[in-house]
Amino acid sequence: MKLRTLALACLAALAACTNTTSEPAEETGEVTSAAVTNRLYATVGDNELSFETLGTFEVRNGVRSLIIRATANRYLSDVYSFVPDDIFGTASIISERRFEIALAEGHELNTVLSGLPLFVSVHTFTGTPRSYTARIVIAPRFFDFRGSSAIWIQEEVNPIYVVQGTTNLLYRGRASVHSDWLTVTAPDGIPSVNGRPSYRLDWGYPGIYQAIDPHTVPLTFSAGGDNGVEWEKTARLVARVTEFEVTDGDAYEVWPPAPCAPAVYTCYHSAPAGTRDFSHCGTYRQVQRCTYASVCEVFPQPFSVTGTDASSLEPARLAWNVGSNPLSWRELTNIDTYATPECPAEPVTVQAVVERLVTDGVLSPRDAGTYTDRSGLAQTFFFADARGAALLAELDAFAGGGPVQAWFYGDEVPCHNCHDFQEWGVLYYPNSGKVILLDGHHGYDS
Repeated sequence: MKLRTLALACLAALAACTNTTSEPAEETGEVTSAAVTNRLYATVGDNELSFETLGTFEVRNGVRSLIIRATANRYLSDVYSFVPDDIFGTASIISERRFEIALAEGHELNTVLSGLPLFVSVHTFTGTPRSYTARIVIAPRFFDFRGSSAIWIQEEVNPIYVVQGTTNLLYRGRASVHSDWLTVTAPDGIPSVNGRPSYRLDWGYPGIYQAIDPHTVPLTFSAGGDNGVEWEKTARLVARVTEFEVTDGDAYEVWPPAPCAPAVYTCYHSAPAGTRDFSHCGTYRQVQRCTYASVCEVFPQPFSVTGTDASSLEPARLAWNVGSNPLSWRELTNIDTYATPECPAEPVTVQAVVERLVTDGVLSPRDAGTYTDRSGLAQTFFFADARGAALLAELDAFAGGGPVQAWFYGDEVPCHNCHDFQEWGVLYYPNSGKVILLDGHHGYDS
């Protein structure tokens, strides 16, 4: 055997045995190959589980399927795979400590490749705990790079959100070369190639499936100029387990669905009208979550009570005061208005509003008072007669009407040769988030 061939064989054997992840080695020469992680491990209690990272395609029940294999250190009694609220894929025990997951070509495979994590429930005859759950993420990845270092191929192929036809899911890879053109050839699964010198490699689902099945067939990248092909490189595109962890807790609590991220929401909703490609905002599922998320879900605000302009209610206050005299008085001294956050982090209640007004020094500390709703307003000092009904109509118009949460408090205060009673009322309108504070008093000369 020639020395050069022997050296290459030794290097290939060494790469096959390694369990460390590294970037593709872009060295000048005929062969460049990435050292990839062949198996991922995780433990919980005295249980250990490992997944082979490289998925292979085989036929299961007459359907072409991606097969992911795993090994446990305990005898298995049962396994099943699922996504939130739904059994997904087919998990089967294939020996005492080994099982496989089959993801059928089509909906199951596309769903997982698009970034949805897959959960696997594992039950064992021995060990502590006897049952636990694994979470894995499977994604398209390039590896086994061979050829010219002038062509750089990104390992990751990411699902992205692009408005198009009947689906907004696209798979995008990247390749760079300083040349006039770049082409990709293969028996099938050829991506569309756009951009220079950082080329976009785009597949719809049918194309990405064809490119990874069979995973043994590489794609050929050719680049050059007017004089023809100057550089060539091959790489295989496969489906890999890229993330893996386990828990003996509730999987839905340990790994809850990811919310819409504020940065992604801002990017998506600030894009110019007519934007179709949102790959700059995040992955497909990150963007998808933000297409239907409300601004309040994404940007909840801490609770506060902020003063607003109440001048429009001054005529209503004066009208309520008509008829008062020095011997028998009732006066609505002030009407102040406030606003609560449009997107409160926690539900707002009138109890919280009163507490905040006390904290902010607007109200003096009170350890009593009466809480009621709209049905109880007519029994209170401010709204007990026709003038009160007219006042309430004005307050409803200002705050938008709807349900009312209210608090009232009254107390006698010092008055020389008379009796005077201070009255306070707080009305909170949940539909608009507006707050109205009423400050008044009534009494008579003794």
